[in-house]
Amino acid sequence: MNRTRTGLLSAASAAVLALGVAPGAAVAHGGSGHGDSDNSDDWRSNDDQRRLVKTLRDVTDDYRWLENAEADGYRKITECIDKPGVGAMGFHYARQDLIDDKTQARKPEVLVYMPDEDGQYELVAAEFISTAADRPELAGLDFEDGPFPGSYALHAWIWRDNPDGMFASYNPDLSCPT
Repeated sequence: MNRTRTGLLSAASAAVLALGVAPGAAVAHGGSGHGDSDNSDDWRSNDDQRRLVKTLRDVTDDYRWLENAEADGYRKITECIDKPGVGAMGFHYARQDLIDDKTQARKPEVLVYMPDEDGQYELVAAEFISTAADRPELAGLDFEDGPFPGSYALHAWIWRDNPDGMFASYNPDLSCPT
């Protein structure tokens, strides 16, 4: 099972990287980031979603520095992912040992980084990836189609405001470095 998951993640990473290197790059997930039901601060009025955001901020606080995430086993799996006219996701760092059919709010499988004005990577979002047989949900949020066949994903922009919503896939305020 572990070898299969590692193989799937490696194949997905290679595919996403191949797409991400092309100009105008990669649709890593099914959602556009526009037109979703979370295109505002609605999460602030939902107790489960507020708790999820607080939990994610607590468990990822040390990961705001990329070297801490790498020391904890997160490895770069994509270059910067963007979608012209929609926005960017960023650089994805995953812990392969967490990618399975379970979703745990305290253990995001992926951390998403973008360089700041000095070129230092800063944590902007966390992402859950699941290989569950049925589409999972967390805090009342349905996951989108994920980055590889048989996977589902959910972003949470916990360290960077996103005008399209806390749980949108893409952030229109961001663009990949050129």
